[in-house]
Amino acid sequence: MTKMLPRDLWIVVIGMVLLYTGLSFIWPFNMIYMTQELGMSTTDASLVLLINSGVGIVSSIIGGLIFDRFSGFISLMIGTIILVFSTASLCFFHGFPFFMWNLWAVGIAMGMVFSGLYAAAGLTHPTGGRTGFNAIYVAQNIGVAVGPLLAGLLAKQGMSHVYIGSFVFALVFAVYFFFFFHKIDWKSEKVTAETKHRKKGTKREFPTKLALWSFVLLLLTYLLCQLPHVQWQSNLSTYMTELKGVTASEYGNLWSLNGALIVLGQLILIPVVSRFKKYLLAQIYIGIFLFILSFAVAMNASVYSGFVLGMIFLTLGEMFAWPAIPTIAYQLAPKGAAGLYQGLVNGMATAARMLAPFVGAIVVQNLGGIKALFIGAFILLGFALISITLQQILQKKDQQEKAAMKVSVNQGE
Repeated sequence: MTKMLPRDLWIVVIGMVLLYTGLSFIWPFNMIYMTQELGMSTTDASLVLLINSGVGIVSSIIGGLIFDRFSGFISLMIGTIILVFSTASLCFFHGFPFFMWNLWAVGIAMGMVFSGLYAAAGLTHPTGGRTGFNAIYVAQNIGVAVGPLLAGLLAKQGMSHVYIGSFVFALVFAVYFFFFFHKIDWKSEKVTAETKHRKKGTKREFPTKLALWSFVLLLLTYLLCQLPHVQWQSNLSTYMTELKGVTASEYGNLWSLNGALIVLGQLILIPVVSRFKKYLLAQIYIGIFLFILSFAVAMNASVYSGFVLGMIFLTLGEMFAWPAIPTIAYQLAPKGAAGLYQGLVNGMATAARMLAPFVGAIVVQNLGGIKALFIGAFILLGFALISITLQQILQKKDQQEKAAMKVSVNQGE
């Protein structure tokens, strides 16, 4: 794998490992901590997560715009500084209401840094394709594998130790960032493919109507997939721990399993995916069907092993679908807008984290309980299949029209 990835991308990948390991100390336990430690209702806790994700969406878009207009280094530097101060504050102030304010500050930092790292993944790989995004996705999930496992050990000594651990990793990431990220070629002069990032002296392009609608459908597909997915982090966590006898430590281990499977599974999945890497639609179809299967298993699970099996299917679905989404977004981005497009993709995932806990809690409490939540997940994933199909139809039509226009221009010359 070392031969496949250039030096600049390795810098980004290692940074993502450090970043997400620290953040994975926090996010799996947010709902459990607010409901069980702070005494908040599920609806109130979901509202806190909704606001947290809302500020993350705004910061993702702002981070993407700064990336395109000025520099990826500047965008990431701002997010990194906010991250260090917000996690430091969380160490000392994690009671009510300080926990909420600090969590929202962390959400701002996450939005800026994530959109910057994903945009950098497209910038630093020569082809700007799936390989770079898959590398950053694997790096993220190394953090998912390690973070909750370490946090689970620290949680036994109290949540204050968990937040200290998160701050330590944020500090390590900041030191690593200031030592190594300035070495990245942010001007993308070494990129051999036609870059979608802004360069001096080049004009910004604008998308066609077909390309724009295609991108909107891609974002909608991502949202429709992420809304059910986030239920595993929010309402299903409460369902498992309160009704099915799963301990907080066992729940944290589910996410460690998720990250470990993604990292180890690359040895098996990379050769499989490489055979049809051009067929991104097939990868997303497979991912969605695996998501459906994960919810079908979880709905009928009565013991912990059932949820483990559901997590395995969920993880396999991620491995197929998630890296394909930013790859298609990179294809659709006009010149000079790669940072913005990756920011919007990251913002859509953040929107799901914003909406899913709150909407899911309302469904469970007012529309028929946990069964209604599972049925809603199946409906959303069904719509996702329709949305991505329409997206690919529009993208192909746009490509055909551009090709025909290019031929006519060449013939006119």
